[in-house]
Amino acid sequence: MLSVGTYAQQEEAQDMSKTDRLIVKFAETRITDLSREEPEQIFSGDVKLYKDSLFMFCDTARVIGNNLWAKGNVIFIQNDTIRTFADSLYFHGDSSIAYLYNDVVLENGSNKLYSDLLIYDTRTKVASYKDTAIMVQEKSSLQSVRGYYDVDNDQAFFYDEVYIEGEDMKMRADSMSFLTDEQRAIFMGPTRIQQISRDIYCESGFYDMDDEVALFEENAQFEEIDVEASAQSIEYTKLTGEIRLEGDAYYRNKEDIGRGDIIVYNETTESAELIGNATFENANSKVKGQRIDYDKTTEAFKVKGQSVISDPPYIISAESVDYDKESNTAYAVGDVIWQDTSAGISIFSDYLDYQESTGYVKATNDGGRPLMQNVSGNDTLYISSDILKSYSEYMTDTLGIVDTINYLIADDNVQIMRSSLQAVCDSLVYQDSDSLFLLLDDPVVWSDSSQITGDTIKIYLANDDLDKMEVYPKAFMTNSADLTYYNQISGKRIITSFEDGKLKTMDVIGNARSLYYMLDEFKAYIGVNSTECSSIRFTFSENDIKSIKFFTSPRSQILPMRGTNHEDINLDGFNWRFSERPMTLADLQSSLTRDLKLQ
Repeated sequence: MLSVGTYAQQEEAQDMSKTDRLIVKFAETRITDLSREEPEQIFSGDVKLYKDSLFMFCDTARVIGNNLWAKGNVIFIQNDTIRTFADSLYFHGDSSIAYLYNDVVLENGSNKLYSDLLIYDTRTKVASYKDTAIMVQEKSSLQSVRGYYDVDNDQAFFYDEVYIEGEDMKMRADSMSFLTDEQRAIFMGPTRIQQISRDIYCESGFYDMDDEVALFEENAQFEEIDVEASAQSIEYTKLTGEIRLEGDAYYRNKEDIGRGDIIVYNETTESAELIGNATFENANSKVKGQRIDYDKTTEAFKVKGQSVISDPPYIISAESVDYDKESNTAYAVGDVIWQDTSAGISIFSDYLDYQESTGYVKATNDGGRPLMQNVSGNDTLYISSDILKSYSEYMTDTLGIVDTINYLIADDNVQIMRSSLQAVCDSLVYQDSDSLFLLLDDPVVWSDSSQITGDTIKIYLANDDLDKMEVYPKAFMTNSADLTYYNQISGKRIITSFEDGKLKTMDVIGNARSLYYMLDEFKAYIGVNSTECSSIRFTFSENDIKSIKFFTSPRSQILPMRGTNHEDINLDGFNWRFSERPMTLADLQSSLTRDLKLQ
């Protein structure tokens, strides 16, 4: 039995947006077939339907219960943002799943998905296809055999023969996820990306198509004209021109080869950073370190992490070394060791400047003091100060023979230590041509139990051992066997000679004065000899006074041990400064926090 009539709006007593039933809002004509178990309604002419937040439009429609078959100019709208166009539609009202056929277009913002068959779940807002679809955006198009589009989460998944084409890029893959809002392609299998002069392969990662940032992982490979690169992952940022290779990183161009745990190369600046087990080599150089920064335009290196630059006989190792090949200068930072292997000299510091052509070295520290070590024979000389400097001068004589004079300069808080002598001062100059140490600014020298002070002290070496010492003016020498009573000598100038590192003679010249505690055969004090004269000569044996000679009208007096105020008889300038005497490496290193590998 058929009923035919004109159909206007169907009156419903419920809220349109919350109904679970399929409602026909308008059609020009309606035919109802009542012969079926469930009546079938056929609508034609500008048909409008809705269910919940879904709105559907078509030329003709068949409705049986809660199911819809639509044909002709089908439009399917959800929440006013998701629009789908097709030639025909089947909608299962109870499951809210729509099947769209022929010339299907799903629009969501600027995204358009084209297919001949699209299955759309209106509850999850997921569209799927099984026989080829193309997603078109402002700057790219994506195509695959199978896939689905999660509209609510702005994410699409493409499978089988995936192909993406952008403004200057083509991409092929087995499978891929695509975040439509972020314009990010996520690789889920073997993927190849081709650009104008670049070819990239990987098996996972992502590519942001808007800002052209990419991460290629798993067997990542990068090829360009005259360039090869491989790593566990390769990251690329077009805006900065930066390529980051991480994990067994390898980079080669026409002239250079680099390896490391990480390599960061900038195409714009032609600079490279090699990080972790780094090596860099070209026709002229080979560098190793934990990190290497290389500027191709200047051929300058910056090496970090137990870096080593060798320029025999000079060797520099440090946590970081900046090396400028053009000027042959280096700046080292952190656990620095500078060595002159020919002279047996090493300098330990936090910072060091080095200039190859002049042999210039400047060492400084944070907090503590840099330390110089000079190994000679069976003894070692140590010098520490706030600043250590060394340089060379080249002198040419009348015969054209070039002689080299090496200088060492120590400034501020200078400390000196070797087995036979220790000293402190505020300024020191050493000249190797004369084997001369010049100590300035309140110098103090200790040798065995003796202390020597003056405005200026000169120390001469011979065969790497103490040979002579000059002190002037205000020269003063003190020694003590028990740190209770102090033998004292003062004068305008003191000149001492040494033999096998021990005092041999001492000449006190000008306004000579002495205060000498006399001992008996049992080493007991028996009195104090106080003498004034123009000059005195002392002769020593095993650092003990063997004989004393006074010159030019000496005036002496013997004072008893008892009844004498021993503090009142001290000579002018007496100042026992034993607490300042450096006795160990810890004294020299001060606040250095590292252990020096002294040789």
